[in-house]
Amino acid sequence: MKNSDVCIIFLKFPEAGRVKTRLGKAIGMEKAAEIYKKLAENAVKSIESDKYDLLIAIDSHEKSHEFKNWLGDYEFIAQTTGDLGRKMQNAFEYAFERGYTNCIITGSDIPELDSEMISEGFSALADSDAVLGKAFDGGYYLVGMSGPSKEYSIFSNMIWSIDTVLIETLKRLETRDKSVALLKELGDIDTVDDLMKFGDRFV
Repeated sequence: MKNSDVCIIFLKFPEAGRVKTRLGKAIGMEKAAEIYKKLAENAVKSIESDKYDLLIAIDSHEKSHEFKNWLGDYEFIAQTTGDLGRKMQNAFEYAFERGYTNCIITGSDIPELDSEMISEGFSALADSDAVLGKAFDGGYYLVGMSGPSKEYSIFSNMIWSIDTVLIETLKRLETRDKSVALLKELGDIDTVDDLMKFGDRFV
């Protein structure tokens, strides 16, 4: 641990048929996996900063060697079993047990996300209990909390991948008298239309 803040990025290994399957149905699973690989590489490079530590939560700990060969010498941690909410809660618990003050979790397919926005999220936690990055699809691409103000109930029994995830999360935080800051709205790449917005950058 070098810093008091940590960003954890969730990653999958870029295997055809296991990543970006919605996009793969339109352009082929092999091509979709290639695009995901570029997205993930871009995310790691764009998010890395000396202002906070970076941990990479991988979906298959058995492939840790392959991840290291692919991305380089980062600290890899295993995602746990369960739904996305359980995985994120466990990642937060891991970070706070390690002694970090603030933790932000994000994904690997948000092309416009960079270290400045992550730092903005950490700054927001100085005045708010939580921070969320609003996604165009009604969910969120980033969630952050501090150890003292953590609120794991926002992950329990949530129906993920629907357009009301952010609204429901904000309601849960409000019910528990937790303040929240919202970051700039961004989108990920799930469809051909999403892909075309970024030209040939990831094709």
